[in-house]
Amino acid sequence: MEQIIYGITIVIYSVFIIRFILSWVGGDFDLDMDSDMDLDLGDIVSFKGATHFLMGFFGWLSTANLVNHTILWYDYLIAFGIGIVFVIILFYLYKFMLKLECKPNILKEKQLIGQSAKIYLHCGKDGELYKYIIVTNNGTGTVELPARSYHHYNIDDMTTITDYEGAYYIIL
Repeated sequence: MEQIIYGITIVIYSVFIIRFILSWVGGDFDLDMDSDMDLDLGDIVSFKGATHFLMGFFGWLSTANLVNHTILWYDYLIAFGIGIVFVIILFYLYKFMLKLECKPNILKEKQLIGQSAKIYLHCGKDGELYKYIIVTNNGTGTVELPARSYHHYNIDDMTTITDYEGAYYIIL
């Protein structure tokens, strides 16, 4: 019986170590379910969750067998409890890691009003409006946007976006 417990323990910990090393190079494998929630049951009841539970369960049984040279009935209860604790730790680790996730706020259309912009290209005149391509920051980086103005600007002049009409930004 003890060879089976030690064998399962070695396999489970080997799988964990291989997955851990693969995560360093961007490779990872898991079997889970997807949903629209940030963190759901599929993140815990998965291959990773089962691996962590079995690590706690068989880790305790291996330790109890190594120390006492026998496994008693209450060792299974303790092993089950430790397996559950490992899964709970995994849950809170996932929850903590989701808080660290960075989702940029991409600004567009009317949200860019008030942003400073740099004249990138002069595109001519349309009636009494001058047409330009401006460069501004939209929250994730710089973007080139079409703009119109009643004033003439030179390339590399700085200006401010004052309005958005249709497909054009209005600049001072």
